[in-house]
Amino acid sequence: MIEVVEREYKMEPGMKLKLGNINGYVKMEGYDGNTLKLRAEKKWGLLGAEPKIKIKKEGNTLIIKVKQKRSFGISIGESAVNFELLIPKEVEIEVASVNGSITVKNISKADKIATVNGRIHVENVEPRKISTVNGTIKALMTRISSDAGISTVNGSIEVYVPKNANVEVRASTVNGKITTDIPGEISKTPIYGPKSFMGILGEGRHKLKISAVNGSITIKLR
Repeated sequence: MIEVVEREYKMEPGMKLKLGNINGYVKMEGYDGNTLKLRAEKKWGLLGAEPKIKIKKEGNTLIIKVKQKRSFGISIGESAVNFELLIPKEVEIEVASVNGSITVKNISKADKIATVNGRIHVENVEPRKISTVNGTIKALMTRISSDAGISTVNGSIEVYVPKNANVEVRASTVNGKITTDIPGEISKTPIYGPKSFMGILGEGRHKLKISAVNGSITIKLR
């Protein structure tokens, strides 16, 4: 079964958005406006439990969260919620999921972008933390004004760092290679085994830590 939910919420200056999903993708894009526009597509099996979307405001934060009841019968088809959101670009976001990809574009700040199983694509965003367990990460960062971390266990990482950033970049992987055009030093180890990199841009005021277990890391300037 499929149901589409569409909502709009006015976002006052200084408001934040926190979204939590379980199964399904999340797509967010910033724009010049003051209204959050939400489109959610709910899917569930014929005999399964319908996922519920709970929306509430706590202080200056709009919270969107998926609730999934356990189904004790036979569920024909998986339940999921696919989110597409158009967000005022100055709204700070936090998004977390369990199974599903996350795409975030053209939003000024992101406190956390995390999933367990799924890829993450971030473009023109200043993130503080990006993480997945099983999935690739691609991050095109607009600026770095605080410490940040990017990590995955199984998957490659591709990061584009602003040329004018004042940042110390440290990267490490256990099974994979590290390539970068940032001046610095890559540890000299055998073909197999842990590898690391450390480089500094500008004054190195902030720290960017990039880590993977099974996957390669690519760091480029933009």
